[in-house]
Amino acid sequence: MSSASYEPVERAHHFTVQVGHNLYMWGGRQSDLPEVHSNEKKKAMCSVVEVCNLKSGRWKRKPTTSDPPLGVRSYAAAVIRNEIFFFGGWCGHDDCYHNSLFSFNIDTLNWKELSPTTSRHGPMMRVQCGMTAVRFSDEDCLAVIGGFGPCCNNTPPQPGAQYNNGRCNEVHLYKLKTGEWTSPTVTGDRPPPIDAFTLTSINNTTAILFGGSSGDKKTKDVYILEFTDTSVNCTKFSKPGRFVRWPKGRWGHSSVLINCSSGPHLLVVGGSHTKDCWLLNVSKMEWKELNIPDSVTNRYYHSLSVWNETQTTHWIIEFGGLKGDSILSNTAFIETISRDDLVVQSVLDINEYQKRRVLEGLEPDILDKKPRKDDLLRLFQSSDSHFSTIGTALGVKVDDLMHSPMSASDKLILVFQRWIDSNNDVTWRKVLQVCNDYPDQLGKAKAHVKGFLSL
Repeated sequence: MSSASYEPVERAHHFTVQVGHNLYMWGGRQSDLPEVHSNEKKKAMCSVVEVCNLKSGRWKRKPTTSDPPLGVRSYAAAVIRNEIFFFGGWCGHDDCYHNSLFSFNIDTLNWKELSPTTSRHGPMMRVQCGMTAVRFSDEDCLAVIGGFGPCCNNTPPQPGAQYNNGRCNEVHLYKLKTGEWTSPTVTGDRPPPIDAFTLTSINNTTAILFGGSSGDKKTKDVYILEFTDTSVNCTKFSKPGRFVRWPKGRWGHSSVLINCSSGPHLLVVGGSHTKDCWLLNVSKMEWKELNIPDSVTNRYYHSLSVWNETQTTHWIIEFGGLKGDSILSNTAFIETISRDDLVVQSVLDINEYQKRRVLEGLEPDILDKKPRKDDLLRLFQSSDSHFSTIGTALGVKVDDLMHSPMSASDKLILVFQRWIDSNNDVTWRKVLQVCNDYPDQLGKAKAHVKGFLSL
């Protein structure tokens, strides 16, 4: 199979992690992965990482060096700069759970064991927990919360933590500088013993936890977790009233954080016994449901990542998961545009995304060329009434034009002339970015530009 058409095999219970313009995927439940502690086939399958170039939408397999983790399914993952960290996971046989911590360097493609699996100390051996990167002053740490593991032959209970039918609400910090696990003081509304939730970073010291399985119920509560190097404060938000829009309880879902001008928003897709997509304005703690095809939302134990291509264009990349008893293998790309709010612009399969990237992103010689003013005026002729939006997006002065008696077309001429004279990122790439950022106003102009550049 050529690299142009390659797509990874089906998988679930995995993570994808975005670093720069690439998406990294490792492990997970795969139909032909041996359910044994270790053998040559399992090691060979786990000694590769799948990498998707987000500029092109092309997947490649890359071999890794050193021994990979044994906890290949339902692990937790987080990224700090050029290293991806993997904690815990299930080996695939019997009650073989792990509490090991590994780092994976994306530059060298090398694995390194930071903390081995042990029943003597540290977090309990577990799956389906949450892990997020936190930073205090100049110290990087990893916070690990909750999860499910065997009740016997495990680590000693953490003081203050609770345990219920294998689930726990332990909170641990791993300090990368010293290589030690610590138990922070937990205050506020500590979550109950819980697993299969999402834990998503908001900033260097704050994360948001949503959903999960606790006891015999699927939860729909939200927790804001605020970390210091010795403590974590938890604040719980529940549905405040019967008629307030709020997603139903779920586990096995996925979520990403998107920063809009109105603040951080949490996007949640799918989950067990659900097929919907919800967006939470974190600052206001207000939910709204988004209209996304069932082909994207009807799954659980899938992966979800976000690539911020520009300040206002965000691609959500989904891979795999379970639909009933079937393991899925498709890649979906959800284009969202953020201004005051978040709007879903398009949902593309991998072939549609690749074709679009060929048109818009894989011809740098064309896109990096300087546009001619007469070409711009011809292509934007039908959008001259939006001269103010165009000028503001291009970073040129438009205040003096707002009440001018000049015609809209003359004002647009001045806008483009000022932009060209500014010599500030005067490229076709910038033109397309402006069109993408304002699809309602400039959708027609975008079609003209794309047609012109494809000649």
